[in-house]
Order: sequence, then structure tokens, then C-alpha cells
Amino acid sequence: MADGLMDEYNEASAASYLGLSARTLRRYRLMGRIGHHRSPGGRISYTLDQLIDFQLSTRVAPSQDGAAAA
Repeated sequence: MADGLMDEYNEASAASYLGLSARTLRRYRLMGRIGHHRSPGGRISYTLDQLIDFQLSTRVAPSQDGAAAA
């Protein structure tokens, strides 16, 4: 892609994109918290859409008064 983003990410690249460790991403995958693809050879990959969906699903709503929670 021209903007520097890839179409598919391996586990290490996806974890880096999300700001997680590869171990945490693997745990989330095993828990079903993030979508993924598995190749016939067993390799795990993530699409950019799957990574964005995960980011959106883990966002915390701002408080009513707009102040940061302590």
C-alpha cells in the first residue's frame, strides 16, 4: 500500500501495530477477542480491518464530565 500500511500482518507485526506484546496478542487470539486467519501451513495473520476492529472494540468511552478517570 502507498501509505505504508500492509494488507496482512504476522503476529509480531500485528502486536507492534497494536502496541501489545506478541504474547498478549496470542492470548487475545486464543480467547477469541481478535479475528485472524490461519494459512493451510498453520501461519497466523491479521488483516488491517481485523486490527482496527480490535482497536475499536477495546476503546474506553470518555466519562460524562469529560475529565480523565483517576
